[in-house]
Amino acid sequence: MSAFDELIADPVARRRYLVILEPYDPALETIVPHYFSDDGFVTARTDTPADTYFDPRLLAALNFERQLFAGGQLSGRSVPGAGTLLLNNADGLLDPMTALAFDGRRVRVLLGGEGFVYSEFATIFDGTADGVEFDDVSVTVRLRDLQSLFEAGVARGTYGGTGGLDGRAGLKDREKPLAFGRVYHVPAVLVDPATLTYQVHDGAIEEVDAVYDAGLALTRVGGVPAAGQFSVDTATGTFRLGASAAGTVTADLRGDKAGGIYVETVAGLIARLATTRAATEAPIPIDAAGFAAFDASHGDRVGVWIRDGSTMGEVLDGLADSVGAHYGFNRAGRMTIARVEPPAEQAVAAYDDFHVLALERLAVARPVWRQSVEYRRYWQPLDAASVAGAVGEEARADLAEPVRIEAVADPAVRLRHPLSEDAVATTLLTDPASAAGEAARLLSIFGPGRVAFRVLLKTQAFALELGQTVRLTYPRHGLEAGRNLVIVGMVEESAVNEITLDLWG
Repeated sequence: MSAFDELIADPVARRRYLVILEPYDPALETIVPHYFSDDGFVTARTDTPADTYFDPRLLAALNFERQLFAGGQLSGRSVPGAGTLLLNNADGLLDPMTALAFDGRRVRVLLGGEGFVYSEFATIFDGTADGVEFDDVSVTVRLRDLQSLFEAGVARGTYGGTGGLDGRAGLKDREKPLAFGRVYHVPAVLVDPATLTYQVHDGAIEEVDAVYDAGLALTRVGGVPAAGQFSVDTATGTFRLGASAAGTVTADLRGDKAGGIYVETVAGLIARLATTRAATEAPIPIDAAGFAAFDASHGDRVGVWIRDGSTMGEVLDGLADSVGAHYGFNRAGRMTIARVEPPAEQAVAAYDDFHVLALERLAVARPVWRQSVEYRRYWQPLDAASVAGAVGEEARADLAEPVRIEAVADPAVRLRHPLSEDAVATTLLTDPASAAGEAARLLSIFGPGRVAFRVLLKTQAFALELGQTVRLTYPRHGLEAGRNLVIVGMVEESAVNEITLDLWG
């Protein structure tokens, strides 16, 4: 067991905190680190940073809140963590920091024990500053975890409008399309009218599987296409038609192949987008082993088409929601992915009324009796007037539907709970079997009998993670014999060694 593990396990051990702020100095046009501690600290000459003094100004090292999801239901957008740390400025020596730019800049908080050397401290927060507030006696640094980086748009190229693959004049300064995984009936962009070249992705792709003119499938050829035909250049994400289109041109394709590798799973695409298309100065670090493990367990195929200025967070949320996943950043600042599942049989910690300072039973969403899952989205549906006359009636009707649906139901739930929900989940899944499986999983999770609690515990902060299972025993609310519950939210208060857990199960 490491010194840090022993510290976390010891309820009476004295804790020490270090903080590293990295604001931008406009006068110097560079980042200038600032170092603070709760009791004074100096690194060794062999440390990085070396021979560095951590000014003892910390009044409250870290109060931080994290939630898996917003609202009262375990679905929807995952929520960036937020919190604060407090610095003593009674002497006014921190006043010059008002000239620095803190928003979006890196903040790290390290935890150690009495007598720890710098290498024995562990990172308990690696994120960004949301802003800084100054008054006569203190400086409050508002914190956000690194998920706030995803509030920006998806990095992509724009057309210059000079012709060829740089786009026709009417496309000048418009964003280029992006396709990831398997997508169907995406609206192809006419970039070069002279050669009838259309683009479906800004970069190399795996394949164009089909091209349609007004819903009528064209024939692929390897050479120069004639009327009713098309050819593909996977290296540029484009295809050419052999004759002018009669109507809207759409395509089915397997998209982005950055680095020569094509991916089409939730974990694979979230990692691909976060590491190659995030609008950030530095690469986003990911928990590679965790992403690989999730990918091995949840290999359902998905696809997303991006051309409407969506933020990175919105795109990643759509992918994660497809399999009920959540993503975020761990204490070390690495991006993680997981899925809320029913409580595990083995709990990582157990709490009873000795630890409980306050307990509140929370409302849960109404039980679900019927769960539908939307899948295989058509990114450009076509109404009857936009479809060629040669297209059959069944295909014509299908082209007008933006999604297909798989559903499962449990009428017994509706019998017991007349107000139970007929729920619909929007996903980016592509296969009916995957959609049916996700519908059955959601129905089992959000059926009757679920409970939720908010509990304030007198226990060591920074020892638990979201998604873990704990056992709660309490003399009320059906908890007399103990019940395993999943952590879906937490507030950690370092100053008093208390944590508030939102539990569900």
